[in-house]
Amino acid sequence: MTSAVDNRRLAKNTMVLYFRMLFQMAVFFYISRVIIRVLGVVDYGVYDVVAGLVVVMMFLNNAMTTSSQRFITVALGKGDKEYLNKIYSACIMIHGGLALLVLLLGETAGLWYMHHYMNIPPERFESALWVFHSSLFSAMILVFNVPFNAAIIAYERMTAFAFINIFDTLCKLGIVLALPYCDWGDKLQAYAVMLLVENLVARSLYIYYCRRNFRNMKFVWHTGKEVFRQIFSFVGWNSLTNTALVCNTQGINLLLNFIGGPVVNAGRGVAVSVQSAITAFVSSFQTAVYPQITKSYAQGDIKNMVDLVSRSSRLSFCLLLILAVPILIETPSLLSIWLTNVPPYAVAFTRLLVCVSLVDAFANPLMVGAAATGRVKLYYSIEGGMLLSALPLACLIARLGFGPEAVFVVHLCVVFATQCVRVFLCHNLYALPRSEYFVKSMARGITVLLAALTLPCLTHHYILPDKLWLHFANSLLAALWTAGCIVGLGLENKERNFILSKIKSMAGIN
Repeated sequence: MTSAVDNRRLAKNTMVLYFRMLFQMAVFFYISRVIIRVLGVVDYGVYDVVAGLVVVMMFLNNAMTTSSQRFITVALGKGDKEYLNKIYSACIMIHGGLALLVLLLGETAGLWYMHHYMNIPPERFESALWVFHSSLFSAMILVFNVPFNAAIIAYERMTAFAFINIFDTLCKLGIVLALPYCDWGDKLQAYAVMLLVENLVARSLYIYYCRRNFRNMKFVWHTGKEVFRQIFSFVGWNSLTNTALVCNTQGINLLLNFIGGPVVNAGRGVAVSVQSAITAFVSSFQTAVYPQITKSYAQGDIKNMVDLVSRSSRLSFCLLLILAVPILIETPSLLSIWLTNVPPYAVAFTRLLVCVSLVDAFANPLMVGAAATGRVKLYYSIEGGMLLSALPLACLIARLGFGPEAVFVVHLCVVFATQCVRVFLCHNLYALPRSEYFVKSMARGITVLLAALTLPCLTHHYILPDKLWLHFANSLLAALWTAGCIVGLGLENKERNFILSKIKSMAGIN
């Protein structure tokens, strides 16, 4: 009975999050198109690299985000109210201190790097400083908000989570629509300040919702040293992996700025926008299933946990293919349709980052499973060490004279190698069956990818370059063909039968 209730909750939460995702995807694609047109390629690149520098100041936040979600979810799974209040309170206090640390690092090391190393046109440097300070205060708000966001996810209140996200998205859309008519100073400065105000309003809603709806979760000052010790022990090792992730995103962004300036950063910004959109397509499913992975471990149901990890890893990859395959094949045409002015390198960067996202789709459920165990010292040491190698290798490639595209090729190779090692690490942590995972999840997913590429690649070859509408039609064909390949090759029999029965039911076929 409990399993059936969990499955219904998972299905409901997934649908709610997919509605949120589809809405956000449509809006963010429109926002990116307008922002590039209003700000121009150079200012868009300036915003991307400066905001990225601020993200570097938040290198500990990703580790604390994972920790907060893990400990709050485990406390809920145990049903210990006193322990839950201590964990919740400790997370709030730690994130408050972390927000102040972000401010300190930003106003010292961040400003020093901007003045001495950042490649920004002199006439745009004052506007870049506005972006920097506005982004820094936005970062502080985001950091402090993490425990409240984590609580909503742990309680699986995905409807509230989705509606707050939609409100956030609508506010950002309003800013973009108002920006062309804004007469207040420089447009780049105005955009940065308006985003800061919007972040403050939207993030306050998470705090209000938690205080109003989670009455059993209260802030207490006396949490005890043991709670902080548990959290910091987890964060200490987790921070290695998350520091590596920051290096592989914003560190590479700063490297690209050093190599080619804001124009190259603009190309990377477009690629990241596409990557974020398609990742959201699968993250809705993953966000719904992650609390159940952690709760299964907390309740001692390791078999169900392993099944959730393996299945969600395979299904995440397959779901992502529905968008990834059309984009990989028709990148130049889709970017031309989307943007009036496609920045240099955007096409190559987009294809490479889509491939990185495909590997990450496999990886993320495994990482959640590892975090659920709490025994992460060896796991994060090896995973983080391997991921950290991407930035120095990318610097070496750039120094040898290779183009900016080679930086992302190195990134992709490191991410794939890390995923292969991650499987062996998870086998030791929670008995993930290695051979079965490689065959039934990774090999099966790659088989679907190769099959999905065949027909769209063949039709793409015969389309004239100037016929954009035909390229768009081929993208739709690629998505439909990929969905068919997933049903035929990527799903297990019971999953396939379930989907076919639902389709027949909707069509009124007995």
